[in-house]
Amino acid sequence: MKKSLIIFVVLLSMLWSAGAFAEIKEGLWEITTQVEIKEMPQAMPPTTTRQCITQSDPVPKNEDKNHDCKIIDQKVSGSKISYTVECKLKEGVMHTSGTTTYTGSSMDGTSNTSFKMEGQPPIQMSSRIKGKYIGPCPE
Repeated sequence: MKKSLIIFVVLLSMLWSAGAFAEIKEGLWEITTQVEIKEMPQAMPPTTTRQCITQSDPVPKNEDKNHDCKIIDQKVSGSKISYTVECKLKEGVMHTSGTTTYTGSSMDGTSNTSFKMEGQPPIQMSSRIKGKYIGPCPE
């Protein structure tokens, strides 16, 4: 279960960090996320995905029906986006806060996640996000 949770957190970090309303280049982006879990001795390998980002729909949706995620707070200042996301899973509640900055054809960001399962201490994770514009979205 921990492995599937970690994969979900990695994907969630990428999805929410890509959601900018400011000065983003619309199209296909390749986003790489490196997650570090506090008290985990071994580093996780980076994960890379491709997502279409548009001005009208800048926040990709998590299509997993088992995860109820919503943006609690989002602020835009120029090309910098700050956000807080809350996800309610059957195992517990997860909060992610982060910032992402878009600069032309690249993006860079960080996020911190806390996952609280009933009867367990919170799991603390930090993510480093880097992305690059690939081109137009496939039709």
